[in-house]
Amino acid sequence: MTSLGGFAQGQARRFGNKPLFLWGEEVVTYRGYDERTDRVAGGLARLGLGRGDRMAVLLPNGLPIVEAYMGAAKLGAVSVPLNPMFTPREIEYVVNNSRAKILVTSPRDAERVQPIRDRMPSLGHVVVAGEAVAGTLPYSEVGAGTSLGVTAAVDGDDVAMILYTSGTTGTPKGAMLTHAGLLENAAAVVQAVGFRDSDRSLCILPLFHLFAIAFDYLQMMTAGASSVIVERFDAGAALRLISRHRATVVVGVPTMFIYMLRHPDRPQHDLSSLRIGDTGGGPVPTALKTEYERDIGMVLLESYGLTEASPVVTIERPGLPRREGACGITLPGMETKVVDAKGQEVPPGELGELLVRGPNVMKGYFEMPEATARTIVDGWLHTGDLMRKDADGYVYMVDRLKHMIICGGYNIYPKEIENVLHDHPAVLECAVVGVADADKGEIPKACLVLREGAHATEAEIRDFCRESLAAYKVPRVVEFLASLPKTATGKIRKGELAGHS
Repeated sequence: MTSLGGFAQGQARRFGNKPLFLWGEEVVTYRGYDERTDRVAGGLARLGLGRGDRMAVLLPNGLPIVEAYMGAAKLGAVSVPLNPMFTPREIEYVVNNSRAKILVTSPRDAERVQPIRDRMPSLGHVVVAGEAVAGTLPYSEVGAGTSLGVTAAVDGDDVAMILYTSGTTGTPKGAMLTHAGLLENAAAVVQAVGFRDSDRSLCILPLFHLFAIAFDYLQMMTAGASSVIVERFDAGAALRLISRHRATVVVGVPTMFIYMLRHPDRPQHDLSSLRIGDTGGGPVPTALKTEYERDIGMVLLESYGLTEASPVVTIERPGLPRREGACGITLPGMETKVVDAKGQEVPPGELGELLVRGPNVMKGYFEMPEATARTIVDGWLHTGDLMRKDADGYVYMVDRLKHMIICGGYNIYPKEIENVLHDHPAVLECAVVGVADADKGEIPKACLVLREGAHATEAEIRDFCRESLAAYKVPRVVEFLASLPKTATGKIRKGELAGHS
């Protein structure tokens, strides 16, 4: 298991005509995917893409995005996924920073890119999957030519993908993930969770994000399973597709699972095929896990990961006892430890920063040696996440270090408050942020979305929090919103809430 291309070839030999991807009415088998991506690789090679070159991918969910990733990988080239919600300025930054030679995109985004193309000097070709756009090449022609035998020269330590961080702490950085790191991480999750070749996932996450690339693409492929690709998440449509395709696996952020569970049409759909769900990327209410197991018969696992770790670090195990607030146990083949501000490992149960070591850790940030040296020290990836780890190895996410609120000298971790708020019967979603205060420096502010038809007052919410939290942790400000601002993957944009009124 050294390269993604070799992996695809091996799985094609093993699973042959078994469905790998279902997209609308189209079914692509393991063998068909290997053959199609051989042709895509050949087409990209004829455009001048080679080992180590970067190819930006700006596509919605569909077959072209997973074909482009593998086509580039078979050449030893590097895919650079881009968020379709990026502005032209953000697209320009990532393309120029990575010096991408090719951009594979949709007709809509090609139109957005054309006005700034002259400002991206490295970009030799824009390839469009869909209707023709002047000045671009059709993706159908790139993948229709002669395939090339191009996988032999690719090494497991070669970079397969560069994924840019969101940039919430400064300039976006490109995390370089290797072929071996991605594949070993996928295999570790399959082993830990017990995914089977009979599984079928419903891909409701965007495939530009590593969460979907890991679970709905690489892990399903590792297990010999199938993936139903959905263009975008809609709770009602997701329920219909689970029933239609007898999906056994669903992976998403907590918001997605909340919306599916609360959807008024849920009782009309047969969801009995569901076996395993995985969620992360935000606070996961214990009640949500309980409801899925009780009402759907599906075990909803909580996991923790980050882009720089390819991405999964810990995950709950089916069949093992749950521990309140835990996001699982470290995956096989990896090491984790919790350290204090001086880098010393703390005793079990104490708070500190989580460090990760293993083959899944990124090679570094693209052409940012100083940032890499700050983040990876003696082989250990510094996650920037405040965690604790008990004596049995269960890991508990407390919060991002940068999200910590310091109120009158007290450290307040928003996730702790959010966990309490999620238990309120009127609360559908919540986020807690710090806002400036003349006397205390910062105070906690709760932003809430209530369930349809529910009612709550600011005083009622504060009284509810006082039952479970120390006085200094109780939100001083409570704001009721129609919705919370989110990224394309469903993560809450907390930076936009601090100044919201």
